[in-house]
Amino acid sequence: MGPPGLLAVWLTPAVWLTLPALILAGGPDGLWVGLAAVVAPLVAVLAGGRQARSGDGGPVPLFHVAVLFLVVAGLIWANLVVVGDLVGRLGAPRWHGIAIAAAGGLLLTAWRGAERVAVPLLVVTLGGTVVPLLLVALASGISPVGAWGAVASRTGFHFARQSHWVTEGRDLRLAHGHTGIVFDEEHRITASGEGTLRLYSKDGGSGAEREWKLSPGQSILARPGDRLEPAPGMRVRFEADKRVPGAPSSGIAWAAGRRVPARDALGLAVTLMGGAIALLAPALPPRPSRLAVGLLGSGLVLALFWAQGWAIYAALGAPDVFLGGVTAEGLLDVPRLVLGESAGALRLQGLLLVGAFASFLASTIALRGRVARVDAPGGGEIGRDLGLWAMAFCGAGVASLWPVDPWALVLLVLGAAASALAPAVLLPRHGTQPRAATLAGCVGLTVFALLAAAGSVRGRALDGLLAVAAGSPAVAALPAALGVLWLAGRRAPE
Repeated sequence: MGPPGLLAVWLTPAVWLTLPALILAGGPDGLWVGLAAVVAPLVAVLAGGRQARSGDGGPVPLFHVAVLFLVVAGLIWANLVVVGDLVGRLGAPRWHGIAIAAAGGLLLTAWRGAERVAVPLLVVTLGGTVVPLLLVALASGISPVGAWGAVASRTGFHFARQSHWVTEGRDLRLAHGHTGIVFDEEHRITASGEGTLRLYSKDGGSGAEREWKLSPGQSILARPGDRLEPAPGMRVRFEADKRVPGAPSSGIAWAAGRRVPARDALGLAVTLMGGAIALLAPALPPRPSRLAVGLLGSGLVLALFWAQGWAIYAALGAPDVFLGGVTAEGLLDVPRLVLGESAGALRLQGLLLVGAFASFLASTIALRGRVARVDAPGGGEIGRDLGLWAMAFCGAGVASLWPVDPWALVLLVLGAAASALAPAVLLPRHGTQPRAATLAGCVGLTVFALLAAAGSVRGRALDGLLAVAAGSPAVAALPAALGVLWLAGRRAPE
């Protein structure tokens, strides 16, 4: 698998579309996540070279094949969620986007010559992302470095008088993100249409929920600390020159970021790097050339620059994207917020959507090829088993109808891959022993599942090292699997 295939496996829509959202939401903290995502595949290159020097040694255990297929299905699920959210952002039913993307991916699975269109699809993705960024930058009239400085020096992020949230109002479904809208200052909310608003207020230690049925033109007053719950179909207007709820207090605060605990940073690094090793290292050629490594690194750096640029110009010219929390699909509004309601802005939105769809198809081809590679003795037929892939796409499509956080899903899938598959790559001499590799993978996946369940059930009640392991289960599961593989490999007969 060459650099284009590796980039398609790693930079799926659920990854590259989330990076600017993380940078926009966290400033330097989000940028650190992007750097970790760039470094992780390069670490996988080193691990792949080590594995090649130790030899292949035998067939891949059936357990590893099954886990890899489930990991790929999970990534497809996350990508379908993103495509559905993007289509829903444009006003169409999100299931339309999910159905079209799933059908396209399944057709490519059935087509034996699909690998020939992978590179053209990546070229379409490149055009669909870079061209909108360049045009938004030209419209802003400032370089990326200057834009970063301008954002960092802002005293606050406020609604512009020409914002659609101020003039005619917009549907609250476009703003709430994954939580309600929390106000930091007094704010008057005016209904643009008939509907119901629910406001949750905290007075002292108790809270109260109030509900209003409003007609067009009627208003309610939100106080600091109040939370406006999502109201499907309700169109509202906000006050001009007021701070955007959910935005940082100032550009200085945004540029400073928030202090991320070292344990969280470690957990993210282990998850991303372990997941990259599990997904990419076995797919690398025995001795990747310097040109191949350079092309891979260049593609990763370009993706990071794009994510950083999109986030900076969004914060500069479209602070409305902070409203209710930053989401990946919300960044689709940046051309319209920067350029206004023009035909050009709509075309740029469409171009971004085409780029995301092309990226999904290219990723589907590459992920299928990654699964087929583990079935080399069988001619890679598992990569073209239409019944198996039909179940994967249908299951992922149905699951995508319920909105989830695609980035959280990606981290969960990569953590599972790191726990079950990465040990055999990191200890190649022991990993070529099927029984030892299967035992280690089972232990790693079991520890990962138990810790992930503990984190979801009692995450806030945990502290210390247990909180670290529950927040990023791969931190504990990967070393546990490595220890089991080392011991089992040493005791196994030569």
